[in-house]
Amino acid sequence: PFMGNKKVALVTGGSSGIGMGIALELAGKGYDIAFTYRNNAEGASAVAAQIEALGAACRFYQIAVEKLESCAALVDRVHADFGRIDAMVCNAASDRRFSILTAKPENFLYMTSQLYSAQMLLAGAAARHMVKSGIHGGILFITSIHGQMITTNDFLYGGMKAAIERSCKSLALELSPYRIRVNCIAPGAINVRHQDDAQRKYPYFTMVPLGRWGVEADIGRAAAFLLSDEADYITGETLRVDGGFALPGVPEGWAEPHPVDTRFVQAAYEQMLKNEEETDNG
Repeated sequence: PFMGNKKVALVTGGSSGIGMGIALELAGKGYDIAFTYRNNAEGASAVAAQIEALGAACRFYQIAVEKLESCAALVDRVHADFGRIDAMVCNAASDRRFSILTAKPENFLYMTSQLYSAQMLLAGAAARHMVKSGIHGGILFITSIHGQMITTNDFLYGGMKAAIERSCKSLALELSPYRIRVNCIAPGAINVRHQDDAQRKYPYFTMVPLGRWGVEADIGRAAAFLLSDEADYITGETLRVDGGFALPGVPEGWAEPHPVDTRFVQAAYEQMLKNEEETDNG
């Protein structure tokens, strides 16, 4: 094990996007870093090299968080490798949208497992180590403005994100005697793909009041703050980092009614399955 004097942060989903931004920011702030990836081993290696270039020790681990039995085992392994865990960042989750008209039992099982149950199991395993070691640590859930804003077809994704924000408050209360703080960050309009056509694919870009996309570092800096001693009096909170995106209320045209006929529903369902297939193969 590394067993250094430095603080250790475990970030799930660190091989790209928001998780990568948080891992890099924390490495720059003096943490040693453990992070997980799902199948992007190449990305994980590249991020690890960047983290090590910042002077931090780093290891990365493969996990599919919806396999719930692997969550606590992962945290235990990281603790064995590093000797301590000071910060647990529950970030890894996938966003899939379903219409209530077509959602199947397997959609519910997958979404509730990876978006909610896994996050709680990871947090609980990390908290046990913190309590046992007497570490005044921090737990951070990455939720979404979709936990607060309402859009079409996000009843499952947004509902699970809202559930995390509610559970966060209970965990904050329960863990406060151990001086473990628990908070959420709700990102919005973060361009994690860096594609030139991102604006076309995400037409609500023009609705961000501060007039720009969010980037990974925006979330990374917020995470570093909430996990730092500077935020020592903050627990049970959700910090929205969205350039004001959630402020205007529901933008015009978001909830245009679809013609609810069987042909539309069937076509939408087939398109969803096709999209999922592409996502899984991509």
